[in-house]
Amino acid sequence: MNWQGIQLGGLSVLALFALSCDQPPADCTTGHGAFAATYTLVEKQGMGACDRLEGDIIGLEKYNPSQADDPKKQDLTKAKLRIRPLKLSEDAVDEGLSFDGLALDSVGDFLSATPDESNVCSVPQMTEASITLSSGAEISYSWSNVKVYVTTAYPGTQMAADLVYSEGDCSATYRVLALWPAVGCGVDANEDGIEEDIDPTLCDPQADPAAGRPTGSGINPDFEARVECHPDLHLCVLREAPAGLN
Repeated sequence: MNWQGIQLGGLSVLALFALSCDQPPADCTTGHGAFAATYTLVEKQGMGACDRLEGDIIGLEKYNPSQADDPKKQDLTKAKLRIRPLKLSEDAVDEGLSFDGLALDSVGDFLSATPDESNVCSVPQMTEASITLSSGAEISYSWSNVKVYVTTAYPGTQMAADLVYSEGDCSATYRVLALWPAVGCGVDANEDGIEEDIDPTLCDPQADPAAGRPTGSGINPDFEARVECHPDLHLCVLREAPAGLN
């Protein structure tokens, strides 16, 4: 899959949050749109290929629900999180399924609308996302222990979670680590539409016009030492989580 050019957001946005040393408290939030996620296998149950996932692009969205007594107004004391894996959407397309009525999104409640003392916003449980294949087998995603690192300098751009992924009777538990924005680092060296190689410099937040990179990756420069180009996913990913997400 061609991830090249996926860059949601930029350094100019992040710079706005870093202008003041005396930063105000942050609200729970996430980077809007695509995160590059790695999946580390914890355990597997049953027979099948459910344990072969290495990662994915996942969409995250934080939102405030409506007030109980006025549906037209947001309840800013509460916050919800929505997650949609790209693979699940692609599986639905491959099956020729209409997105109408499908449970492609997992939704859960943040414990609080503001981060805890460790700058973490937590979502303990989420609804299951699933589709049923033409074979009758079900593919499902069950997210739990979701944690988003949030400060005014790092507004929800790093996330960790537990994931139970199931295909029919096969079920695998993964530890997930995700970075916003999702940036591709694959290279189509033969110009045949296939990314055979990777170029780790595409993850560099600093521009290098002489090397043909007029802009940086859009990834926060503070994360540079913890970001690498995944050789199989062809995505710029976190090699380790910040302390609050371990």
